[in-house]
Amino acid sequence: MKSIQSRSLRILYFSAIVLLLSGCNLANQNSGMQTPQQLVAQQQTMMQQAVAQTGFVTPQDPNGSYTVELRNAFGARTRLRLPLQQGICVQDALRQSKALESFDHMHVKLKRPTKDPRRFLPLDVEFDAEYRRVDPLNDYALHNGDYIVVTQSSGADIGELMDGAAAPILGL
Repeated sequence: MKSIQSRSLRILYFSAIVLLLSGCNLANQNSGMQTPQQLVAQQQTMMQQAVAQTGFVTPQDPNGSYTVELRNAFGARTRLRLPLQQGICVQDALRQSKALESFDHMHVKLKRPTKDPRRFLPLDVEFDAEYRRVDPLNDYALHNGDYIVVTQSSGADIGELMDGAAAPILGL
C-alpha cells in the first residue's frame, strides 16, 4: 500500500513541477485561452511597438536602384541591389557586381520595367568573352528599377567557335 501512495505522490509532485516550469498559471482567473486572431493581433502590436522604439528608417537612394541577378552554371542564384548612379551602363554594373570576375562566359539580359508592373521590356546584351566587354551597341544606360540577369554559360557557344574557326580561312 505504501508503494502505491509513494508512487502516486511522486507522479503528483512531478506533474506539479512540469506545470510550474511550463508557465501554467492555474491561479489566475483572468487568463484564458486566446484565439489565433487575438494572438496575431497581440504579435502585431508588439512588432509595431518595437519598430517605434528603434526609430530605424530604411535608407532611400535619391537616384533609385537596380538589381543584378547572378546565376551560375549549377542554378544557384545571387541577387545584388545596387544604388543607381548618374551615367552608369551595363558594363559598369557587371564590374560593380563582380560578375566579370566570377564568370568567363556569360549571357546577359536586361529587363526594363514598363508602366504595367507585371510586364517588362527584355533587352539582350551581347557580351564578348574574349575582350571581357559588353558590345558598345548594347551597353545600355541603366534606369531606376532595371533588372540585369547574368547567366554563366559552360563555355563558348558553337556559333562563336565556328566564327573563330572561319575567320582565319576567310581572312576576316
